[in-house]
Amino acid sequence: MVRPLLLLLFIVVRPLLFIISVSKIKIKKDLYATGRWNLLGITLHHGSLNLSLRNKTVSGVKWTSLSMVIVTVTQLLQLVILARFLSPVEFGLMAIMMVVIGFSQAFMDMGISNAIIHRQQISHTQLSSLYWLNIFSGLVLFCIVFLLAPLIAGFYEEPGLLEPLMWLSSVFIIVAIGNQYRILCQKELQFNLMAKVEMTAAVVSLTVAVVLAIKGFGVYALVGAMLAQASVSSLLFLIIGFKQHHRPAFVYHHRDLKGFYSFGLYQMGERSINYIGTNVDKLLIGKFVGMEATGFYNMAWHLIIYPVSKINPVINKVAFPVYAKVQENSEALNRYYSLTVRALSLVTVPILAFLGLHSSDVVLVVFGEGWETTATLVAFLSLIGILRALGNPGGAIVLALGHAHAGFLWNLFWVPLIFISLYVALNINPSVEVVPMVLLGLSLTFGWGWHFMIAYYAKIRYLNVALHFLKIMIVCFVIAWLSKELINALDISNAFVRLAIAGLVCGLLYLPYLYLFENEILSLARKGK
Repeated sequence: MVRPLLLLLFIVVRPLLFIISVSKIKIKKDLYATGRWNLLGITLHHGSLNLSLRNKTVSGVKWTSLSMVIVTVTQLLQLVILARFLSPVEFGLMAIMMVVIGFSQAFMDMGISNAIIHRQQISHTQLSSLYWLNIFSGLVLFCIVFLLAPLIAGFYEEPGLLEPLMWLSSVFIIVAIGNQYRILCQKELQFNLMAKVEMTAAVVSLTVAVVLAIKGFGVYALVGAMLAQASVSSLLFLIIGFKQHHRPAFVYHHRDLKGFYSFGLYQMGERSINYIGTNVDKLLIGKFVGMEATGFYNMAWHLIIYPVSKINPVINKVAFPVYAKVQENSEALNRYYSLTVRALSLVTVPILAFLGLHSSDVVLVVFGEGWETTATLVAFLSLIGILRALGNPGGAIVLALGHAHAGFLWNLFWVPLIFISLYVALNINPSVEVVPMVLLGLSLTFGWGWHFMIAYYAKIRYLNVALHFLKIMIVCFVIAWLSKELINALDISNAFVRLAIAGLVCGLLYLPYLYLFENEILSLARKGK
């Protein structure tokens, strides 16, 4: 399973390698006369891209892909094991706590971390000031969440939220210690080091979670796993940062950060509002329906979001700093974005279509008995996941071009729309099944506004991208439907066998389609050999 996934990821990131490659470029005859190269129909000036950047990006893609696979496997294994020891109520409690923690993390450094990547020249004094700002923000957020924990538990009428949330609030201090060095590793394309840290932290987190769950610690198995992962990751990044980047001086010059705040404040606003929009469904389900329903819903989202949240960041993590380095070349940015979205659709859409149409068998195999409500939710949420996969890559290119306000403005419209719609719907019908229906309706009617913003700010030609995405959706759902009809006709009762046969059928039908109709993307991978 790992090898085909790595191959698909390589196909996805191949356009990026082409943009920054100088080793296999077809040079036009007028190279010496004009000093230009032609690449995939894009004219690049000699010297604008260098071999070092290419090599770092190739290495980054490999290491990030490996890290994604290892981290995904360990996190999925953690869910599979813990679903057999913990109840939906305990997963619901953790879902609410993670919303509180995730929202608060948007304020960790006032959104300035990505400005470190955007700015190519930063002084030691500026980095030191930013580091202590991070530490101070972590301490403040720890105190705020710790003190608000009783109010949050009272709002949901769940005493079981109180102590776990107090313990979990310490994650702000832990993360602040190594956060800047993680950003610096990303800025310098040190993805090999980042991957090693992430894989180590994921394995430690899995170990802690399983041990605590087996010993009967309940929701504290999830809390302990998160704290362990944050501690290992922060400590290792701190060690790397001291050795390879800088040691922060005991200075704080507010005036040196003036240029960072305009970028960072939009980032902070965009992150916080976006996080609320992404998780307001869980907050409202917890209030109107209960923690058990929140647990069912959260586990469904875990299944759906895994393909999007684990595959897309492999691209965005590498693409964002590279976009920033070639931000003046609009043709290269447009060409790469188009190919990236097309290639991502070839990976994420078939996975989500399969999950949607085979949700009952997938949930039974992954989580075991007692999660039937989750299976129903997965069927609806798969469509929402597909639509989000189309819009996700746009954030990196808009941010790299310095338009941090674009995401902020969009979320300023989108989040209130989601909140009001869900609030009204759950007041009328307090059922967890209502939520995905409302979200799907909003995505289909208003969600396209985000794509118009991407096209406007990044000058992306979007029509062909959207048409290709629609074609992939139709093809993948037809293939998944055929596989479902086949296993139903065979009358197989074992869920694992049903999934194995369905997966084989989908692969046998989808691979010929790739070869016959997606030859451009596949040829990019072949040329990279």
